[in-house]
Amino acid sequence: MKIGISICVVLSLLIVLNSCQKEDEFELFTPNLVVNVLLPSEGLGDRSFIDVVYKGVEEATKDFNFSVNYIIPESLEKGEEWIKNIPRLPGNAESASMIIIAGSQFVKAVNTLNGNYGGHKVLLLAGTTEQYAGMASIVYRSYAPSYIGGYLSAKLVPGCRATVIAAFDASFLTEYQSGFKQGVIDAGGTVSPTQFLSSGFEGFDMSDSAYSLTESLLPSHDLIFALATGSNLGIINAARNYKQKRYVIGVDADQSWMGLTVVTGSVVALFEIDIYEYISRYSEGMFKSGSFTMSMEDRKTEFLINKIVLGSAAIPQSLIDTAVKKEKEYSK
Repeated sequence: MKIGISICVVLSLLIVLNSCQKEDEFELFTPNLVVNVLLPSEGLGDRSFIDVVYKGVEEATKDFNFSVNYIIPESLEKGEEWIKNIPRLPGNAESASMIIIAGSQFVKAVNTLNGNYGGHKVLLLAGTTEQYAGMASIVYRSYAPSYIGGYLSAKLVPGCRATVIAAFDASFLTEYQSGFKQGVIDAGGTVSPTQFLSSGFEGFDMSDSAYSLTESLLPSHDLIFALATGSNLGIINAARNYKQKRYVIGVDADQSWMGLTVVTGSVVALFEIDIYEYISRYSEGMFKSGSFTMSMEDRKTEFLINKIVLGSAAIPQSLIDTAVKKEKEYSK
């Protein structure tokens, strides 16, 4: 009787595991409780994307017994070199580490691995890669929160004149700009062409240049969408120091503290939720491979309002519904 019960239990477990693998692409393994986190070369202190990822990892390790290694390369090239050595890092299928790679700039290097991760499990945040077992990539839709930010912010100034300052002409910033532009237009404003700080990722760490560029734009613009993460400090400071009232929208983290009467809000992706979820599963010996897209409809992105500027009232559900609808139309 005991043998019969054991067989039934084993068969039931196999059925459940097969179902999970088919529907959710779960893999079961024995984890080595180590998390390696590759951050962009700009490093901590950007008050935006990098700091949010770091915070997410640190919050997760409070609940799980992990050893965490942060890798901050001297340059993009050094980061790509580290990625290419992933298959040779200590670990195998029975004793692997989890690797979190933060930033779309690393997508090309990840793809060169062709699915060979040396037994490690890799989570790529804010980028999409080719799909292999042991790889999870997540991108976050930015149209809806950018639309809401543009609409609510433009309503502050009749006939609002708006523009965007971006780190550089990057494809992954296009959706932000499109959502923002439509929101401003629907609120009765106008949007001039986007201004770029540089020709590459260094634009995310050019606060002084961002300050100077913003100063030149403020006389003819009431609202600026700052898409330069670490450089946003320069943009916000310039608006804060300007003699007339001007507004800025931040990105990736709540950047209102840099200009409490200037920043209307911030377009954010809730990276922390996915980081926590993946570390939790990893600690249980599970990993969900695949390429995933998260959105406001999934409650993974939002426009985080600065109540000092926009008031304490919640964002109207009708505006959220409109933003989500327009995002779906944009993605067709």
